[in-house]
Amino acid sequence: QKLETKEGEEDSRTPDPTLEFVRHTTLRVTARLRSFAFSPVRTKGGVQIALVLNNNMLEVHTVAAETPTSEPNRVATISLPGHRSDVRAVGLSSDDQLFFSGSSESVKVWNAKTLVCIRTIESGYVLCGVFVPGNHHVLVGTKEGNLELFDIAAATILERTQAHSGAIWSVAMRPDGRGFVTGSADKEVRFWDFELVEDPSNPNATKRLSFIHTQTLQMSEDVLCVRYSPKGDLVAVALLDSTVKIFFTDTLKFFLSLYGHKLPVLSMDISSDATLLVTASADKNVKIWGLDFGDCHKSLFAHQDSVTGVQFVPGTHYFFTTGKDHVVKYW
Repeated sequence: QKLETKEGEEDSRTPDPTLEFVRHTTLRVTARLRSFAFSPVRTKGGVQIALVLNNNMLEVHTVAAETPTSEPNRVATISLPGHRSDVRAVGLSSDDQLFFSGSSESVKVWNAKTLVCIRTIESGYVLCGVFVPGNHHVLVGTKEGNLELFDIAAATILERTQAHSGAIWSVAMRPDGRGFVTGSADKEVRFWDFELVEDPSNPNATKRLSFIHTQTLQMSEDVLCVRYSPKGDLVAVALLDSTVKIFFTDTLKFFLSLYGHKLPVLSMDISSDATLLVTASADKNVKIWGLDFGDCHKSLFAHQDSVTGVQFVPGTHYFFTTGKDHVVKYW
């Protein structure tokens, strides 16, 4: 083609060569693509491409270089170790050997030392969970209001119970290991005891673990977090109105009310000596309270976004916090 000069006259000079891109083939994947990379080593089958998908899967495809019309071949997939959606709950076993993670589709149990996924069990939409004493079972609360009990060794669900009419935001194990408490968006705090029951499908088998509802504490607002004191004599309840209320566990009588946060408390914990309670809130602050009189000892601007988790180091007054600003802090 002839080029035009600034004066509009035609220029007979040859234009610079340009690259033309021609579609070679189309590679279709099962989810939205996040990133990709070409393999530096070319194989006999063609060019290998590694793909990272939006659902946390890793796929490797081979594309034939000489035959554009041939379909790409998927040669490898890594899908089992990771979750397909956001992880909403994690928990560590009492012996520090295992930890679990829960998401919208499954509960996964991991080896804490090797970080290898050893169990994957289908579940509901997990929002919270704990290891049952003995570390052979995991108990989770779901968005649908169900309590689900899993046997780790058999990788099966033992029981699924409709425990609340709303999402279960928190579950806490009783210090004596004989029961637990749950808090839900249905404005109820429910207390449960563990029991051994016979399996209806196999009467000759040994009894399996189960749980039974014992008490209900009705609240005025949605319950976001519940925690026992180390001795089990008190239970702390964080509500949607940004307050924390503390009750005696034996009579369920009111003890203290903690005011001060501007937004709801998302997580809290009680120190091993039962003298301090620390609260983490969506207002980006962490507050330390005395459990004797409910006075606020200190208020800390902890994170640049909502503080989603807080936990004391056992036997100390040190604690960790996590936030939506992608930071874990040690205090």
